[in-house]
Amino acid sequence: MKTLVTISIAILILYNSNGLLAQKTQPKLNQYELYKQFTGRWEANIGTDSIEVRECREYGLAFVIEVYRIIRGQKIPLFINNVSYDPNDGNFKGFLLYPNGGHFTWIGKFTKSNLFSGDVVFNFNKEAAWSNFHADFISPTEFTCTNFIQEGSQTIEMKFIKVN
Repeated sequence: MKTLVTISIAILILYNSNGLLAQKTQPKLNQYELYKQFTGRWEANIGTDSIEVRECREYGLAFVIEVYRIIRGQKIPLFINNVSYDPNDGNFKGFLLYPNGGHFTWIGKFTKSNLFSGDVVFNFNKEAAWSNFHADFISPTEFTCTNFIQEGSQTIEMKFIKVN
């Protein structure tokens, strides 16, 4: 009887471990290729006669994003976002520069092929995050950008449409 129990347990362990080995591993996301989804001109309606525009272009192996608003036909610069990929930690790092000289930094990456998530941090210090954001691609020509404060409350959500 003891032998039968031992054999049954061994078969059960082999069966379950074989099932574990058969599980698929997630393919590694090509972060740089996925970030190219942001290139081009994107617009979000933010109010009457007002749009926010994000123009993203490749800059060698980096990206530059000019962000401005057009309010009643007048262009108002918001910030420039310089973005590069750091293969050492698998994250993108961004440096936002405002027209008044102010700045902040962020760290983020694609967690799914259609979802980019990041944290707004002090001087690229991941432990010093004070807010986070997500860009969720609904299609190749539409994404929703959502910002949250560190406590988790949503502060803003904008729907961007690609215009070129």
